Amino acid sequence: MDGRKGETKVKLSGNRFIESLVSKKAKQMINPILGDIPLTKFTKPTKEAVFALITTAGVHLKTQPVFEVEAGDPSVRFIPSSVKEEELMISHTHFDRSDADRDVNCVFPLFRLIELATDGIIGGAARTHFGLMGYIPDTSPLIDATIPLILKQLKDDKVDAVILNPG
Repeated sequence: MDGRKGETKVKLSGNRFIESLVSKKAKQMINPILGDIPLTKFTKPTKEAVFALITTAGVHLKTQPVFEVEAGDPSVRFIPSSVKEEELMISHTHFDRSDADRDVNCVFPLFRLIELATDGIIGGAARTHFGLMGYIPDTSPLIDATIPLILKQLKDDKVDAVILNPG
């Protein structure tokens, strides 16, 4: 707890020096989005809609390569809906993962999404979901290569909506 009642400080790495460096670097990486951001009202009934997850928490299958965190890895890991919870891991190191390591649904709620589909609350969970890193200082490869791969897969899976989960 910090000095204010009821508030908890977020622990990144537990190392104040590293946290200070990450904070200073992050301030230099923020660029405003120029122009209008297109927003489209979602009108499809939720009970008919197929949802996919995209997380920037560094979630991936244990059989997939770990993310190169310090290199700002812009790649994506495709995660099938059929995955079992024990087959997943997190390789991102720029946030306190202690809760997510105990329950990956904190940052990648795939198993809750599947429950919603089973209960008929949503139309379904997509066949493929996506794990990325949140630390990507050079976003050009992300925009030019990774995002088109994700968009193609979303279209192939006939996804209606995406839930974005940060790490």
